[in-house]
Amino acid sequence: YDAVIESWALAFNWHQGVAFHIRDVRVRVLPDMAWVTMKAYVDVDSGPFNVTNIYEFHNGQWFMVHHHSSVMLTDPMVDHLIFG
Repeated sequence: YDAVIESWALAFNWHQGVAFHIRDVRVRVLPDMAWVTMKAYVDVDSGPFNVTNIYEFHNGQWFMVHHHSSVMLTDPMVDHLIFG
């Protein structure tokens, strides 16, 4: 946990504050597993992120077992070249 928070602090320069705006949240819940996808807009220059979080349910509690984020393509020309 501490290593993850430290890496995020370095990446986003937390001491200056970072604003997150979350959009397009989608949640799927099963008895012992759940996942959430969303678009996160962060006030840094890298653009919006696609975010996926995976959770497992153990002993009456939900635990995040995986987090992934990647910068979204925002240039229509690049999108067209990659996706057709």
